[in-house]
Amino acid sequence: MRSLSYRKLLIVASLAAVAASCGDLLMLYIGNSQRAELGLSPAPAPMLWIGAVLGVAGLPLYGAGYWAIARRFAQHLRGAWLIAVSGIAGSIVGAIIHGLTALEIDSALASAAIARPPLEAVAGGSRALLYLWLVCGVLLLVASLGFVVFQLRCAKGAARWLGLVNPTVLTLLLVAVAMPSELLRSFLAPAAPNLAHVLFFLTLARIEDVE
Repeated sequence: MRSLSYRKLLIVASLAAVAASCGDLLMLYIGNSQRAELGLSPAPAPMLWIGAVLGVAGLPLYGAGYWAIARRFAQHLRGAWLIAVSGIAGSIVGAIIHGLTALEIDSALASAAIARPPLEAVAGGSRALLYLWLVCGVLLLVASLGFVVFQLRCAKGAARWLGLVNPTVLTLLLVAVAMPSELLRSFLAPAAPNLAHVLFFLTLARIEDVE
């Protein structure tokens, strides 16, 4: 059976991912409300900073989930701690990205710059922010691949294939769902990494420990 601490850590990580996702959506609304083509009502300025705090505070707590996953596999395979190291590092970088993004949105609002779609803004934004996105993506890819390998090797039966339910695959699926719609591209796609973690940690909370 799973230890209570294992479930608690995953619940903490799940709630943190929900908070970070809400933070994403609040910040995205502020930015997207400046785009006339979406026809969104203006949003109060404090919404930006509420969203920033939710993400900056929530993202590092993903470490609780990655720690639980690594501890779950550690007694069976060496190298399982790579999941914790890469996952925690990626989450911290993600928190930095979230905070810097809030500052960029605030700067754009203050300068009355022409609002761009979020994905376009990331691609054409500051090099520092783009590099941080790349670093974060690589770290979470490593954590995802580690989880896939260890789940396939350690779990039994159908649970082995739950390794495919990982942050990278879930993020790509959510982005794919968002592509046909401008509204979804503006909200779902940029928030996909954090929403993917909500699904990831909640799924793991239902998986029995490796025997």
